[in-house]
Amino acid sequence: MKDEIFKNLYNNRMLRNSTEIEKYENNLNLLSENFSEEDIINLCLTFEDKTHNTEVMFGAIHLLESLSSEVAYENTIIGIIKMYVSAPEWANIITYRILNDEFSVKMVKSIYNRMEKNISAKFKGILEAIKQDDCEKFGNSISIILG
Repeated sequence: MKDEIFKNLYNNRMLRNSTEIEKYENNLNLLSENFSEEDIINLCLTFEDKTHNTEVMFGAIHLLESLSSEVAYENTIIGIIKMYVSAPEWANIITYRILNDEFSVKMVKSIYNRMEKNISAKFKGILEAIKQDDCEKFGNSISIILG
């Protein structure tokens, strides 16, 4: 059932018209009924930078943020890395939201050094790019995570 939900989210992610918006929102609501840490990476893969309705897509951000376990944060980082090629703007938005939240920064810091090296290296690259773009706003949070 969840495979079908993710397929529908992906297929309607452009949100070009009321039909796509309705299908996207309905599937996001279905997913929210039984959303778990294991769903995070698949949800990240449904984001689209060229969507026509960012407000609707923010519903997926809110669903991601509804889980706050270490596994949820680890899967979110993996999801950010996997989506960075196809949806870098959304990957950055999710990362910015993590960096703006003290609890999230602490959670990411606690798991960062024990993640697989290739994942932590890719995430470090994303963090360093953000720090270079806006050190004043995000530099401290990134320094906390990277040590």
